[in-house]
Amino acid sequence: MTISTIQNESDSDYLIWKSPINSITIGTQIIVHENEEALLFENGQLLNILKPGRHLVESGNIPGLEGLISRSFKGGSPIIIEIWFASKIASFDYKWGTRLQVKDNTYGLILPMTSFGSYALKIVDAASLIVQLVGRNQSLSKLDLKQKLVPLLVRNLKEEVADTVVDDKADIFTISTELRNISKNVQESLCDEFRRFGLDLFDFYIESLEVDEKCEEYKKLKSSLGDAASLKLRANAAKDSGNFYQTERSFDALQAAAENESGISGTLLSGGLGLGIGLGAGQQMANTVNQNTNPNPNNKNQTNGLDNIEEKLLKIKKLFDSGLITEKEYQDKKLELLNQL
Repeated sequence: MTISTIQNESDSDYLIWKSPINSITIGTQIIVHENEEALLFENGQLLNILKPGRHLVESGNIPGLEGLISRSFKGGSPIIIEIWFASKIASFDYKWGTRLQVKDNTYGLILPMTSFGSYALKIVDAASLIVQLVGRNQSLSKLDLKQKLVPLLVRNLKEEVADTVVDDKADIFTISTELRNISKNVQESLCDEFRRFGLDLFDFYIESLEVDEKCEEYKKLKSSLGDAASLKLRANAAKDSGNFYQTERSFDALQAAAENESGISGTLLSGGLGLGIGLGAGQQMANTVNQNTNPNPNNKNQTNGLDNIEEKLLKIKKLFDSGLITEKEYQDKKLELLNQL
């Protein structure tokens, strides 16, 4: 009778793999590599778990098989059993991504959000995993496991995000600052559910949680908030500058009217402003111009006084040149006028 050697022949992507050899005779050896274990089932019931090493099927070598062999073998007849190999290596390369619909309490909108991240798993109870998730399949890959776990992950993520929005008063613009707390809470909520499948979820992380930039409602909201912020800044600037902002707006209105082909009056009338408002704006502009060109109201009087003194100086100089007054009289009069400056 041929003696078989049974070992794990799957590639590294498989977490659970069932050997196609199901005939075990006395003398068969089972090789269990490091970082894995072998599980022996008969009629769906777990007979034994083999640790790393070389195991021979003979009386007293594999506990649980002695009685089965004595009952079933007559002249070395085989026993039909299943041998599963389960990886015990912790895996960190589980990636996930999903879309969520989140109602924002601050703005009352239901917006689509995209989220992605990663998590790490380790098999701690291979028998539970085989019975509950593998079933009648021949293997379980990392991709298969991720697809089976996604519904649980998304459900718990949605619940936690909703709780954060409601309880912590977060909005769609600030929720990304809560990623650490949300990740921790989601991991805690998933641990018990994963544990019942024989899995240890020892790390979970949300890398991104943001509103979908393609959403039209989100674009409108961002634009409206930007306009509101701009108006607030302009209002504060106007308040700080006093009447200057109002004066500047008047200049803008008058300049626009002057550039119009119909002139100032036509622009004001066509815009429904009326002649009174136009005159008021013109008066305000005139006052502003006067204030800018004549910052000192006494400038005009001072200018007229200088002109009079200059004229008198010219007159007395003409009288002196004509010989009508003496030099002493000319000097005395000139000094008197100069003292008036």
